[in-house]
Amino acid sequence: MDFNQEHHIDLRIQKTQEAIKSTFKKMICEMAADKITIKELTDRAKIHRKTFYLHYTSIEALYQDMMSEIADGYYKEMEKIKPPYSHKDVNRIFFTYYAGQDKFVERLICDKSYRPFCNKLHAATLQHNLSRYNPYADFSEEKQTMINTFLVVSSLELYRQWIADGKKLPLEEVIELTGKLLDEGISGLSLNV
Repeated sequence: MDFNQEHHIDLRIQKTQEAIKSTFKKMICEMAADKITIKELTDRAKIHRKTFYLHYTSIEALYQDMMSEIADGYYKEMEKIKPPYSHKDVNRIFFTYYAGQDKFVERLICDKSYRPFCNKLHAATLQHNLSRYNPYADFSEEKQTMINTFLVVSSLELYRQWIADGKKLPLEEVIELTGKLLDEGISGLSLNV
């Protein structure tokens, strides 16, 4: 096979993957996770079912691929700060990164039907962050789990609440408030807030 044929095949593969992912993103914005089927996706993307299976083994594999792409973008942002970093630093990256993503990412995080996929994504990002810097390494594994669960659940729920409120608070204000809550708890807030 010469270079032009190989390049043409590569472009075709790339276009098909883009069609699958673009269609999938639109479907995420329109429907609950349990309503997304391979048949619906392939009909909308105008590809044959067999073509889908050349790229993905299942709809879950497609979710995993999309989550990996989202996580990779987050990891690149995290790489910009050097350990040791505070909860405020991580919170700033979390909010800034996710606030800048497409609507489908917001839906993956906030819609209840997508929570299992979101939870996998955030478990992976937590592990990534801890592999770079674990301020709780001296604590027992059980205590680390409790602390990290608190941080992840708090961050996610605060983000979800901001979205549910229609992003009425400016991003910078949300970052300051949630960072302070994560670092200092409710006792760190003055009554003048």
